[in-house]
Amino acid sequence: MKKVTILFTLLTISISYGQNLLSGGGFEGLTTGKINSASSPWSSGIANSTFQPSINSNAANAHTGDQFLNMGNDFSNFRQSITAVPGTQYTVSLWNRFLSNQGQPESTDGIFISVRANTGGNGTQFDPIISFYIDPSTVDDTWNDFTFDFTAPQADLLFFVGKQSRAAGGPNNSARMDDFSIIETPTASVVDLQKFNFKSYPNPANNFIKLSASKNIDKVEIYSLLGKQVFNKTLASKSNEINVSNLSNSVYVVKAYIDDAVGIYKFIKQ
Repeated sequence: MKKVTILFTLLTISISYGQNLLSGGGFEGLTTGKINSASSPWSSGIANSTFQPSINSNAANAHTGDQFLNMGNDFSNFRQSITAVPGTQYTVSLWNRFLSNQGQPESTDGIFISVRANTGGNGTQFDPIISFYIDPSTVDDTWNDFTFDFTAPQADLLFFVGKQSRAAGGPNNSARMDDFSIIETPTASVVDLQKFNFKSYPNPANNFIKLSASKNIDKVEIYSLLGKQVFNKTLASKSNEINVSNLSNSVYVVKAYIDDAVGIYKFIKQ
């Protein structure tokens, strides 16, 4: 499983979560069918309905819930206008699955995800480009979680997802996409846990994360990137092992408390 960003920086006392800049990122409750230039909140710059992505309803095929977005085999795109705070760092998170039993897609036939200036249509790329590429030749045919961070150059932005035409005679490389979010990257204050020699590992983690410090760790909380608390445990020990096997594969934020200090950092569950 491919992970885009591994950020393991020891941070500090207060954490804040911004509102998701995207509307309908999970596609739940949106009108099913083809996405075109008049769709809302997602639209597409593709005029030919054959290549337009679509919102489908099938719980067995969605990552979560009932609905998801389907990208066809060939050239396609979808987009959404967003409003950011200039100079603020945001984290983009999404899930993608290339369909199985259709041959391994070529490395040049993947999906481009970018943040652009909202100048109409498909927007204008910034210089340097704010973009990330999902290479289908490097992932398996299960749901894969991708994240990347960017700093907003301006307020009026366009979130754009595009897919090139597959190589002539190349294999089917259609994909399902779900659970998009763009939220402000969690921030922290000036107090940290370095004076307690605090450590947390491994990162990424599969089933457990191990914590240690020179003084008792009072409590640990784990949050999703959307700010939902998914774990809370009082420890009162200098070392402990946290079972994260029941968490979905994604990026999470950990808050560790020692005395009056709080350390905040990200870890990847895979």
